[in-house]
Amino acid sequence: MKMSYRDKCILVALVFIITVLVGGLTIVKSSVQKLNTTTVTYKQKKQEEADINAKLATKTDLEQQIDDTYKECKKIGEFFLPEMKTYQMDQYVTNIFTENEIEIAGMSFEETEAADVELYAYELFNVEYELGTASDLNEARLHAMKGNTEYALAVSEPEQLVVTILIVNVKQTEFNKYIAAADKIAEDERSIVLRNLSKEGGSGDDAKDKFVIYFYQLSEIQKPKY
Repeated sequence: MKMSYRDKCILVALVFIITVLVGGLTIVKSSVQKLNTTTVTYKQKKQEEADINAKLATKTDLEQQIDDTYKECKKIGEFFLPEMKTYQMDQYVTNIFTENEIEIAGMSFEETEAADVELYAYELFNVEYELGTASDLNEARLHAMKGNTEYALAVSEPEQLVVTILIVNVKQTEFNKYIAAADKIAEDERSIVLRNLSKEGGSGDDAKDKFVIYFYQLSEIQKPKY
């Protein structure tokens, strides 16, 4: 069938229109998809912004919590001696011995190192026996034993501190002076501990005794910066 010029023109026009419509629909569909994607991304970013603003709103509270925790740790840290030079530890104990008229014959330090520090507790007198149980009308003994058992079950990972061991040799003198020096160390209420007191032997002016003192030290806790 032979097409007339008019029919050819109409066919070309239809093909053009269809092509334009298909292309336009493709462009519109792509634009709609981009718009949907952009809308989702926008909502996500708005949610992120809201989350960040919420966190910023609590910044003051967080700073206060950090400051409170710092003050609490600072107070706990006051129990421990600060990190000290050997001459400072020398001076620290020399004053104690001098005040109690104990003559120092010599001092030596063991190498400072990090050491585990674990909790300890004194055991209560809790031997169980039949008449003791019968006489325990208020169950005080049983409660004491139960308390010891519960304490023993508590497990805590040991922490580490800097530990320096100071060995002080002194010229032998009255034992009551040793007790006074030991009480002075205990009254310090900080982490200096008399771990051992022993006789080294000798006689007369050469008679010596030995104090073994542990210094548990902690570096200063720094205030956090914001």
